[in-house]
Amino acid sequence: MGPDIQVTDVIAGPKRAFGDLIAASGITDEMLDSLIALKDFEGVDGLPPLSVIEDMRYERNTRKSSRGEMERLKQEEAAKARVKQVDDKGRAYGTGRRKCSVARVWVQPGNGKFIVNDKEFDVYFPMLDHRATLLRPFSETKTLGLWDVYCTVKGGGVSGQVGAIRLGISKALQNWEPELRPSLRNAGFLTRDSRVVERKKPGKAKARKSFQWVKR
Repeated sequence: MGPDIQVTDVIAGPKRAFGDLIAASGITDEMLDSLIALKDFEGVDGLPPLSVIEDMRYERNTRKSSRGEMERLKQEEAAKARVKQVDDKGRAYGTGRRKCSVARVWVQPGNGKFIVNDKEFDVYFPMLDHRATLLRPFSETKTLGLWDVYCTVKGGGVSGQVGAIRLGISKALQNWEPELRPSLRNAGFLTRDSRVVERKKPGKAKARKSFQWVKR
């Protein structure tokens, strides 16, 4: 503040908010932090109670956290509240659905054995892309080769069955180890894909395609 401008002139000017007066007086956030730490605001007329000021500054600092970080912390707290769910054989169970396919999956610690409908998964799914999709939940949680998987799947085509099994694996993993839930959730492996084929409409060749129109 210059030597010609007095604090009384600023106060006597137009109506100002408390924050404007602080800015005009040259008080910085560091000075406010020091004042709050030393509780120098106690007993000063015209200011809210110290507890209110501390709450206001806590809320402002909390809002600085990104939404993603707050969501991650919330997921971690939810994961800690979950409990391990296994059957009498020491297996965790998960159900997955995709299009018309339904998969029932059991996982337990092992050496990486993967059985689908009583067949090795590389025999049941010969395409490399499908096998890589099924192993994504393990690679995302850095547990590849540490689980034995047994699943049954029925209905739908190959693509639908792959999606159903992957969802079932992810649910079974979180039931065995709740701390894996944030990683699986962030990767989108715990979200049910509800997309299905759109039905054919009357008067149209397919769901949206129309028949060729001829004027004459």
